[in-house]
Amino acid sequence: MSIDPAALAACALSSIPGVGASTLARIERGFASLRQAVERGPAEILACAELQLGPATRSYLAQGPDLKALGAWALEAASKVGARVLLLGDEGYPARLRATPNPPRLLYVRGHLAPEARRVAVVGSRDVDEGGRDLAQDFGDGFARAGVEVVSGGARGIDTAAHEGALWGQGRSIAVLGSGIDVAYPPENADLFERLASGAGAVISELAPGTQPLRVNFPRRNRIVAGLCDAVVVVRAAAGSGALITASRASDCPGTRVFAVPGDPANRRSEGPNALLRDGQAQVATGPVDVLDALGWPVPDVLRQPTAPPGLPPASYPSEGAGPDRGVLDAQGVKLWQLLDGRTPAHVDDLAVRAQIPAREALGKLAELELKGMAVQRPGKYFLRR
Repeated sequence: MSIDPAALAACALSSIPGVGASTLARIERGFASLRQAVERGPAEILACAELQLGPATRSYLAQGPDLKALGAWALEAASKVGARVLLLGDEGYPARLRATPNPPRLLYVRGHLAPEARRVAVVGSRDVDEGGRDLAQDFGDGFARAGVEVVSGGARGIDTAAHEGALWGQGRSIAVLGSGIDVAYPPENADLFERLASGAGAVISELAPGTQPLRVNFPRRNRIVAGLCDAVVVVRAAAGSGALITASRASDCPGTRVFAVPGDPANRRSEGPNALLRDGQAQVATGPVDVLDALGWPVPDVLRQPTAPPGLPPASYPSEGAGPDRGVLDAQGVKLWQLLDGRTPAHVDDLAVRAQIPAREALGKLAELELKGMAVQRPGKYFLRR
């Protein structure tokens, strides 16, 4: 199989410690192309003072690595998980992201990433309350029903709820990782990422394969989340949350709007959205219709229906009296759903006994229900019907 020299060069150089989009841009200017830089080799890159290379990068290059072998390794590692490389100059590169300051020079992509689409990011804290989780799912569900792709960071909490809501609304969602494309983080979202990559959207990363989810990587991830979207919605975020970085980066992106969901001032998870609204950095969004209307996008009739009273399931989710869609569940999934209660959590072992299936199998089926928005997991492997 022939290897694109431009992709190999981009993968090689971006795999060097300390090299990000800004350094890649300087290397490209200094050598006319990334491919030329790789051809010239580590010594000449190291000798180019205007590249302003950091200590980690200089130390690595001083060892005289085989850059072509490094690039080939990165391409192979990506290929093993079904990812391809998308370069900044490629025709399929998202137009909105290309127009942002300091766009990624390359993206590793699993699934389908359309060059142009209506997209909204739904972001917030990993540490989230039940109300925040439900809000994020409702936003994801509503945007999906309106034909809008939902973008988030694949993290626990609000991000995961937004992705799941989009799947429940039978739409598409994009997870932008703060780790390598071959590193599922958090690990419990591996099945979610697989579902996105297998037809329900895409999983993407700017980072080299094998890159671990270090804190320093997340601001880079957040700028991509913002750069892909027409709007960013901050649902729940404590002061200092990474979601506020995403909102800040959105203000640097041409035409990207920022929305925030107002919350109880006594809830620390509402500090971020409330501050954005107070400082005039965001518009109020109490639901997906507010965002769709503000952007001038069509709103499906189902989203115009009155919302359910507090304490009852929203219209976009099945109520306890409704039966599950047997077209998307097998017999065991239906049985487990029927055994769940909307108020009292049940442990997986008890559910397995009542369904007469092994506990491991029950846990897998319950995870499927959770991904479909039909169940909620509580600490200790307890489950509730949604």
